[in-house]
Amino acid sequence: MPSSSAVKGVVALTLIILGCALRYLVGVYRSYEKLSHFKGPPLAAFTSLWLASQAINARMPTAQKEALRKYGSPARIGPSLLVTDDPELLRHMSAPRSKWTRSSWYDGMKLDPRVNNIFSERDERRHAEMRSKMIGAYSGKEVDTLESDIDENLQRLLALIKHEYNGKPLDMSLLASFFTLDVLSQIAFGDAFGFLTANQDLYNFNKIANQFFKVIELIVNHDTLRKFIQSKPMQKLLAPKGTDEFGQGRVIGIAQKAVAERYQPNAKVKRDMLGHFIAKGLSQTQAEAESHLQIIAGSDSTSSALRITMMMLTGNPTVYRKLVDEIDTAVADGKISYPIVRYSEAAELEYLSACIWEGIRLFPPLFGLQSKLAPPEGETINGVFYPPGTEVAFCCEGVGRRTDVFGEDADLYRPDRWLHPDPEVRAKYLRTAELMFGSGRFACLGKNIAMMELHKAFVELLRNFDWALVDPIKGASSIAHGIWVQEKMMLVASPRQV
Repeated sequence: MPSSSAVKGVVALTLIILGCALRYLVGVYRSYEKLSHFKGPPLAAFTSLWLASQAINARMPTAQKEALRKYGSPARIGPSLLVTDDPELLRHMSAPRSKWTRSSWYDGMKLDPRVNNIFSERDERRHAEMRSKMIGAYSGKEVDTLESDIDENLQRLLALIKHEYNGKPLDMSLLASFFTLDVLSQIAFGDAFGFLTANQDLYNFNKIANQFFKVIELIVNHDTLRKFIQSKPMQKLLAPKGTDEFGQGRVIGIAQKAVAERYQPNAKVKRDMLGHFIAKGLSQTQAEAESHLQIIAGSDSTSSALRITMMMLTGNPTVYRKLVDEIDTAVADGKISYPIVRYSEAAELEYLSACIWEGIRLFPPLFGLQSKLAPPEGETINGVFYPPGTEVAFCCEGVGRRTDVFGEDADLYRPDRWLHPDPEVRAKYLRTAELMFGSGRFACLGKNIAMMELHKAFVELLRNFDWALVDPIKGASSIAHGIWVQEKMMLVASPRQV
């Protein structure tokens, strides 16, 4: 027979377990009750497992869009997380005087453990200071060689296609990445990484990065996992390092070396992006953190827009022919410079801009949650109360495919919609599609560079080559993990007489 002390021990342990379970259940109920007036997938109200399953199955943008269409906007997709495709709510949260702030989701974008970058910084004052120091570099106003750097790498891309892939299949998923990586590195540090010259995936950068994106989507969406991964022991074990021989670490090491050289006492002063950062007083550590962000986020987002839009064009003969005719007419009329079009000239091509924006609205290059946190006192917006602690995520694909904005055929790639005779309708399209780059105090600083790359690249690729899909039935591999992980976008380029 058990002793009385043993019985007391069992009773005490049972009470502790029951107390913990009760506390947990009360917490779950309170979390549920706080946002019970918002509808969503049943499981999502109690646990983040619904969110994790969508990320694991690469269905995040589709699942969010489905939830919004079924339950309305905002829809509840986590215990404290909502998602919206309402352009006005998104603008309100990011407006200059809004009390909404970046949520803990952005902590997952701290790619350098030493300091935050412009994207991960959540402190409003520090974020504003960083933007004010960097905006001149990203706008191009303080960088003398911005457009010429793009031109130089665009010429390398054209030469590579002409000499190595004359009428032979090429993988646009790789070439687009090579181009944007070399452009960004030359703009940022003065020298291209050399992907286009080597015509290979140096250091297995893209191969490893594609695996990295699958993991980082889970990390940024779940605080517990993020805190574990970002702990010092795990950072030491798993994080890319400048001393690595392969992957992101190898490229980061090259960038760190370039930054370090420019911070030497006798370093030559240059009016490039890094020179601007130095002139504005950014520390060497901060400059290295920004270079990490540019490499990981900046290059992949632009290359994604380039290759997806190219695939949409080659799969739509009517649109393709109309765009080529617009470019050929501009060339014949002397409105396009040679050998590389000026951005100011390309931006005047109305149908070209329509094709680019149509691709961006349908397939936003970056589509992570990017959730914002409600003010400490909560806020009522259009009669809906958002309690303190509520996070509202951004469904990019839902915004870009709103039928009340873009029409009943919003899921269709139809650039001609951007030629609508009513200027107010066209302005509404642009105002909505531009949300893919953020808005207000959180607007993407790199938008100008991205649009310059895209406009110039499409003019030259279509002026110099005729393009066709290798296998129209097979298409390409495109998987959603916060960014489009794309492989085997096989095209054939045949030189044109220009």
